Parts: sequence; structure tokens; C-alpha cells
Amino acid sequence: MDRPSAAVRVLALLVLVATATCRRGAPAAPAAPLRLGEVTVRLEGGDATLDEGGLAARLRAQFQSSGLAVAGRADADASTPTVRIAGRVATEVVEAGHKGLCRAAVSLAITTRPSDARGALNEEISAGGEERFDVAPATDRRAIAARLAERTASDLLGAFLQRMRLGAAGPAELQAALASDAAPGVREEAIRQVGARHLTDEVPRLLALLDDQDEGTRDAALGALIVMRDERAVAKLTRDRSLRDRHEMLKILDAISLIGGKEAEEYLAFVADSHDDADIRQAASEARDRLRRRAGSDAR
Repeated sequence: MDRPSAAVRVLALLVLVATATCRRGAPAAPAAPLRLGEVTVRLEGGDATLDEGGLAARLRAQFQSSGLAVAGRADADASTPTVRIAGRVATEVVEAGHKGLCRAAVSLAITTRPSDARGALNEEISAGGEERFDVAPATDRRAIAARLAERTASDLLGAFLQRMRLGAAGPAELQAALASDAAPGVREEAIRQVGARHLTDEVPRLLALLDDQDEGTRDAALGALIVMRDERAVAKLTRDRSLRDRHEMLKILDAISLIGGKEAEEYLAFVADSHDDADIRQAASEARDRLRRRAGSDAR
């Protein structure tokens, strides 16, 4: 496979940086809450005895309790930005002997009209859940499927609301989100907020997250460190990344060129002169040239 061009790699890093400074599908929190309009849930497959209206009511209450939207009124001004939620649910039950497995898939389309209103929420999210159970004569498979679907939908909306609230969260709440076992999307949003706000006290935690098992979390941490241009990341990346890991090498060469500094330039020069992969040498040379041009521009 051909080595990705420098332009493609730089574009990928710039996208990474951009997501560190703006929330995906979620602008800054509005001065006044949005109005919550219709909330619907539809069962599209499976045998669950799902109370669609009841689940929709629970999701409505959950959303309202977040403070992101207020209850809609029949006489509300039609121009008021209104959030609507449309949920879809599917379930499946499989059995083998005396053991059973229930699966649920949930998607929530959260949209605002007008879509470009301040603080508009426009996102489609989805999640799946599983539950194992023992098969017995009295086992109510439909009820098991319904409970799993309801729990999956509530957890999915809860993670979304937590992620949205981080836009207005204080440093302590962001710190808690970074240190928790929150859903990856929530933690990535906290990481992006840390970078966008230049919360330098959280840099040690971001450095630790560069070793996280989840690549999305690692990339979000790297993006935040690039936004902050914190040179401590250069030492971490150059020390801990294997020179033989081609995928990671191409990524960090661009990253440290964006961060800059003397150590970054020295590392890029070393790789450009001594790596045994010609493509890596060329990538390092190109990254070093970009770093130097950027440093010269900043000095003027």
C-alpha cells in the first residue's frame, strides 16, 4: 500500500485538532434552554412487549431533567427552537438448551428546528445491549427484551446528555470525566473541552491517556495536546512510541511537528536521517520542514 501523502496526514491531524475545539453536532450551550417537542419511540423488530408511549415519556423526563430543554407548550411561538427525539428499537432473542441471549439495538435521532439555531442539537446516536438469561418454563422472553431495550435507550440518552453538559462544565467536572470509566464519547468530549479551554493542569492526565487502549481516546488526547502546543507531549511520544510501529510513527511525526519546539525538531531530524524505512524518513523530513516554516512564521 502506498504511503499516505503528507497532505493527507496533515489533514487528518487538522481534523483531529478541530474536533478538540468544537463539539461534534453540539454548539455552545444556549443562553436559554431549547423547547422540547415531540418524543417518539417505535419498535421495528423483535418480540419485546415494549410500551412505546411509556418509554417515550421516560426519555422525555430524562431529557428535561438535564436542563438542556424545557417542556414544550401548545401555545409556544413556532419560531422557538424545538428539539425532537425519534427513537427506534429492535430486539432479538436466541436460545441454546437452557441458556438464552437477548440483544437490543436502539437509535435516537435528536434534531432541532431550525437546525442552525444557537445551541441546536442535531445528532443520531445508537447503541446495543445484551443480556444472558436462564431458560425456564416461566421465562418471559418478551419482558426480558422490553427491559433490555428500555435500559439501553435510557443509558444511550444519558451518555449523550452528559456529553452535551460538558460544554458548560467547570474544570472539576471535566477532571472527573477524564478520570472516570465513562463511555468513550463522554470522555473524548471532556478531553476536547480541556484542550479548547487550555486547562494546563490536566496535561499530566492527557499524557497518560496517550497510552489508553482505545484509539479514539488516544487520538482525542493527542489532539488536545496539539491545540495546547504543550511540549511535554513531545517527550512522551518520542520516548514511548516504537520506531517500528508504522501507523503510530506517521501519526506522531505530524503531531510533534504541529506542537513544535527544539526537542521536536531534533527528533524529526534524527528519524529523517536514520530510520530504515524510506517512507518514514521522507515523512519525518517533510514534518521537520513544516515545523521550521511554522517556527519562522511565528517568529515574524
